[in-house]
Amino acid sequence: ELERVKHHGLALHPARSPEAINSWRRPSPCSAVSAFTTLACTRKPPRWPMKRQRVALEVLSYHAVAKLDDAIRLSKCLVPSARYLKLNDFAFTDIGLSDDETLICAIKIFEDAGAFSAFKIDYTQLCRWLLSVKTQNYRSVTYHNWRHALNVTQTMHAMLKSSTELRALNRLDKMALLIACLCHDLDHRGTDNKFQKLTLSPLAQLYSSSMLERHHFNQCIMLLSISGLRVRCIETIEKCILATDLERHFQVRKQIRQIIDTGSFDISCPEHADILAITKPWNVQYKTAHLVANEFYEQGDRERSELNMQPEDLKDRDKRMRLPAMQVGFIDFVCQPVYTMLCELCTGLESLRDGCQTNRKQWDSLIDRSSAEGVRG
Repeated sequence: ELERVKHHGLALHPARSPEAINSWRRPSPCSAVSAFTTLACTRKPPRWPMKRQRVALEVLSYHAVAKLDDAIRLSKCLVPSARYLKLNDFAFTDIGLSDDETLICAIKIFEDAGAFSAFKIDYTQLCRWLLSVKTQNYRSVTYHNWRHALNVTQTMHAMLKSSTELRALNRLDKMALLIACLCHDLDHRGTDNKFQKLTLSPLAQLYSSSMLERHHFNQCIMLLSISGLRVRCIETIEKCILATDLERHFQVRKQIRQIIDTGSFDISCPEHADILAITKPWNVQYKTAHLVANEFYEQGDRERSELNMQPEDLKDRDKRMRLPAMQVGFIDFVCQPVYTMLCELCTGLESLRDGCQTNRKQWDSLIDRSSAEGVRG
């Protein structure tokens, strides 16, 4: 269950993996905030006196956690039913929602998961945590931002409501899945793991694999702690966030196949929620695909300007006419197999697989149209 913590701090950090445990140490010469952030990310023992570390933590807490006044304001907002907000619908989209409305959707999702009734979380405290996640810890990047995180969380919520097998999960597992979904891209920089390696970023120097995902997980645990929340499902959250690394895709797919073949069930394969956009109605999928592509192009521009290298086609804006073909390849290679196996595993999720197939046909028609225009040209 989630518990109230009577003090702020990281002493009770319950991470299990060595890399996660070791990620809370090392000072930096830049500023108080970056000082503690870097202090939180190395294996070397701290050189600063404990008093300075406490000051750095206070500064970090101030900047990482939303203002209490903002949380109180949000707590006074009317929260409609999940049905009114269409939160149980796989066709849900954040398009057209204001920032406050996206937060209200998040409140309702966690309320339905038992945040108040079962886990006894203070309402204002949850509002403050959600504001902290959105405003203080998701960057304003083109795609991997707060709205993407909300969409992933909503899809998981809809899956938990729609599938008989998923409804059978206990409350703690459901809460872990939702927390992992909301926090799975915390502090995303708009660049991928490959870029971290190429630029020898601090994350690349800290982690040997899944650099961004491990950082997202550590940010998640840090924010829960300094927000006054303590979680007893850390291992599940960690497994879920690390599973969103696309480089682990085939490993995750193999796990799903084994689950189907053996008749067992494991909730640690949440990748389907992170590739949810491919299942949405065509107008939403089309817009989202271009957001993802634009973020890739921005990275490609940086690879050209900062690294003097030719980006791969996926990140080359000069190859943007190939987007429909690349989307079809992504659906065939990554998405469709996952949703097909997911429907074998869980009932009530067929609309996700069908949406994926429908959008593939739409992208395929754009390929045919481009080819026809090319011939006429």
